[in-house]
Amino acid sequence: MSPTADNPGPDIIRLKDLIIFPRLGVTEWEKEGVQKVSLDLELFLDVEQAAREDRIGAAVDYSEVYDAVQEVAKVRKYHLIESLARSVVSAVLARFASVERARVRLRKRNLPFDAHLDCVEIELERGR
Repeated sequence: MSPTADNPGPDIIRLKDLIIFPRLGVTEWEKEGVQKVSLDLELFLDVEQAAREDRIGAAVDYSEVYDAVQEVAKVRKYHLIESLARSVVSAVLARFASVERARVRLRKRNLPFDAHLDCVEIELERGR
């Protein structure tokens, strides 16, 4: 939907600090189990109809978004956080037609090297 005076542009739904446990990594010890990964997901869409009608049928159900992200984390093994981030965004865009664009910030804290570093984070955004 194009921006107008009544609707200035896409609205944003944010899922913050969502935790997933994918099989993720390239080293042998990383591949032995799952990794704890956190992410923020932003969904760019028009929420006017949902807000006006006040019914879940007109909205993106964020519990379903949460479930979709959890499913992506479990469906296969990932070597790279880049691949996992891309899979999250692709799944959201494929499953939720009203989402025009999605952005993910994915953080991996359990790093396979010794460093004074809180995490490695990737930000990836894709649209239709």
